[in-house]
Amino acid sequence: MTAFKGGVGKTTSAICLSCLFAQSGYKVLLIDYDPNRSASVWGSRGSLPFQVATENTANRLMAKEKFDFIVIDTPARPTSAEIKELVDGCDLLLAITTPAALSISALNIMVQSFPPKTKYHVLLTVVPPSSEPDGEIAFHTLREQGLPVLEQGIQRLKVYEHASAEGKPVYEIKRGGKKAWEDWKELAKLQPIKDLLT
Repeated sequence: MTAFKGGVGKTTSAICLSCLFAQSGYKVLLIDYDPNRSASVWGSRGSLPFQVATENTANRLMAKEKFDFIVIDTPARPTSAEIKELVDGCDLLLAITTPAALSISALNIMVQSFPPKTKYHVLLTVVPPSSEPDGEIAFHTLREQGLPVLEQGIQRLKVYEHASAEGKPVYEIKRGGKKAWEDWKELAKLQPIKDLLT
């Protein structure tokens, strides 16, 4: 997970993707590289179905245990060297953006810094309700720019804040959790995530 701009739902996406893999029966490690340590805080408040480590503790964990999936929550605005390391070392690179014009502009700047022939996909998050046109406009804009945007976006829902505050997966939150989790289940049906899960 990477993004040039903060506040785009990068950590939430990393947590939910890790939950998705864990629900499919895989052993998952989320490495929290973000200086804000948001994923670590989320994990420390309750119980998640996977382990969370920082870049300082991950090596020790990986030496002791075997993980099927390693999800990395990067800092906002990663350096060129960090991007190259990420690209070289991952099977799936998700670039996160919201429908906001500034967020999409930041995404374009980041994509231009990717090494040539980088395979990545764009995940659109914080998508407003269908009654507002911003989400569909953003999907259209990203497609027009030739960016490989995943066809399933993640809705803007308050339940993610509750999940973070309680330290739980979003699907365990009674009010709104089921609705939020539907987006992730739909995402799991799409390539390339579907390939990873089969």
